[in-house]
Amino acid sequence: MAERRTRLVERMIVHGGLIEFSTLAAELVTPRTRYLVLDLDRTLHLGRNIGELLGWEIAALRAFGLEELARMEGARTTGRLLFDRSRLAGSMRYLWHGARTWTVPGLYYFFWGKLPARSDWLRAWTYRRFGAEPVRTVQRVPQDTLLALMEHFPEETLRTLVEAVWDRHEPDQVIRREDLDALRRVAPSLEVVITSASPRLVVEVARERLGADYAEGSEPGHINTGPEKIERLAQRFPLALAAGTETVGVTDTGYGEDHCWTEHLTRVADVNSDSPFPPFVSAGSPLQAIHSARLVTNAERRRRAAGTAPWTDTRRPSVIPPERRELDLSQLAAWLGRWGDELEALQSDPITNAWPIARLARDARRALERLALGEAPATSGGPGALGAAGSVAV
Repeated sequence: MAERRTRLVERMIVHGGLIEFSTLAAELVTPRTRYLVLDLDRTLHLGRNIGELLGWEIAALRAFGLEELARMEGARTTGRLLFDRSRLAGSMRYLWHGARTWTVPGLYYFFWGKLPARSDWLRAWTYRRFGAEPVRTVQRVPQDTLLALMEHFPEETLRTLVEAVWDRHEPDQVIRREDLDALRRVAPSLEVVITSASPRLVVEVARERLGADYAEGSEPGHINTGPEKIERLAQRFPLALAAGTETVGVTDTGYGEDHCWTEHLTRVADVNSDSPFPPFVSAGSPLQAIHSARLVTNAERRRRAAGTAPWTDTRRPSVIPPERRELDLSQLAAWLGRWGDELEALQSDPITNAWPIARLARDARRALERLALGEAPATSGGPGALGAAGSVAV
């Protein structure tokens, strides 16, 4: 009998409610952990892509100038758009520059990236059009646009803009400098790497603000996304992926971008994610456990402490698992065994079957999310067990 190509992860932990990063890290990081790998966009902040926000901040720079932006900073709020009625001419220039720069790449990403995430028919079409990794291909358009735009401005000016964006979105931050300081007391040899598809300068500012050790970002001609993050990690730290080395990762893994981390790291966590890690890995993967968590933001923490109700962010999903749920290998096998058998068959031709594999992995994970919510279907064991549940967003 041929050896299996895939297996279930040994443990799956879905954390209930909103938790602190320190609570999650206590289960991810041990005294033996050597590397902590952090994604940036929508991982360090709830729902915020710092690189994307920089693109719009450059439009604001063109419209108002650096000195005027500095005077406006105290009154600005989070998010990408800026419209100041007392500065109407500048606001109109801002909208003009933003629209001229981002309309075409934005619409391209909307139709080939965001819409397919909500429609299986469109998503299947992206696999036919762009190949086995459509998200990476589609994301190149806005990424290349931003990198080309940055070449027109001095790095010192761009750094000032990135720092302003970072500080303005402090309310949305979920991982703080003190969190990493505490982890170093647990794991004295720990090195923290922030890796992102955002421009190198953006990642470098994040490294400085959090006190991380290393930063890996994108540069013209080289987008640091998906497998490239792992390749750069291995190049900089040859021992990071070696047998016996504890390397853990934390990411929102938006649109499945970082799902490949499960093939290389010891433990992973998806945080505030709308496309969490699936429970299947290759047979040779070193992965021991997958964690899923909703991390509390600075603003939510402050509202909770003040007794404000409701204190949760309005962007949160309406339903969140209320209690922690941990599944070991035997429980996962009992629930997902037949899913694994179908996946094994599809893996005989992973390129041709790229979309069926991605759909099966997604639906299996949705089944586990429903289980964590206490809404599991009456039957179990395979793709047919979901029935209509496969289309339920959690």
